[in-house]
Amino acid sequence: STSVPFIAALGGGSIVAIIRLTARPPENGQASLDKFVRKHWVLVLCCVAIWSLFFSWTVYQFGLSSAFIFGLVSTINFSTAIAHQFSPQLKRALFCSLLCLIPTLVVIILFQPSLQVAAFALVLFMPYLMLTAKNSHKEYYYHLENKLQLEAALVELEVLSITDGLTGLYNRREFNHQLEKALAASNRTKQAMGLILCDIDDFKRINDSYSHTAGDDCLIHVAKVLKQVFTRETDIISRVGGEEFAIIVLDDNENSAMKSAENFQQALSASTCFTQGHEIALTASIGVVRYQAQMNIKPQKLYDLADSAMYKAKNNGKNRVEYAAL
Repeated sequence: STSVPFIAALGGGSIVAIIRLTARPPENGQASLDKFVRKHWVLVLCCVAIWSLFFSWTVYQFGLSSAFIFGLVSTINFSTAIAHQFSPQLKRALFCSLLCLIPTLVVIILFQPSLQVAAFALVLFMPYLMLTAKNSHKEYYYHLENKLQLEAALVELEVLSITDGLTGLYNRREFNHQLEKALAASNRTKQAMGLILCDIDDFKRINDSYSHTAGDDCLIHVAKVLKQVFTRETDIISRVGGEEFAIIVLDDNENSAMKSAENFQQALSASTCFTQGHEIALTASIGVVRYQAQMNIKPQKLYDLADSAMYKAKNNGKNRVEYAAL
């Protein structure tokens, strides 16, 4: 006598289950993700409706029976699971949870007065269900907020570990890492790369004459000029020492590293650092080396060549650019 409704409920539930199991969230795109979530909730609602309507029909048809006992226990478990599983969206979770229970409650009150004890139990259960769903909702967002704060702290820690705290440029540790990557990329792509080392001229005199705070302001000023000159996304700017800076120029076509170094030398000497009521003129001695792919040179050797060119610039009168050939 229950074969047709049972087969209909089983078939409908199976179709919904298959669709839910085969559906996968999109990898990107907020609009696509929102569409998927809406589709997912429609499927959840269909699943709940099929279960609730079939169970209500069995209560109406048979009253107290083994099917009723099994269905009641399963429905309570089902509604509780929905309240917890989907608690991030509290209103939808409560709607689906109550949809599991209310149709059966109505059928009992209207057509099965002998099951009023069960109806009373359902009425008592509903406030508990709503309370636990609300608490689960709060707990979910509490843990989510803690997780996001932890992830943000880890990102900040990672940034701090590779960044110079004064200038915001890469620090020496990250520069070494980036130089190794640049050499490997140059060998792989068969493209040249350039390495530039800059040392601020007479920086000790600035600290002694104006204060270390003024010296820090000068370093920040140099970093600002570097960012204004080396504007390509592939340019890697680092502070590698007290007053020493390094720039890795990828895809060094037509010796762009040398041209950029000369532009920086001119821009820096033409600028003025204003600090503590003083106007400080700054210059830099700059060394440049260009690496041709497949020359099989170690990162430290390349750095030493640029360093030698930089000291050559200092010995030749400062405020100039010298080139080191491999």
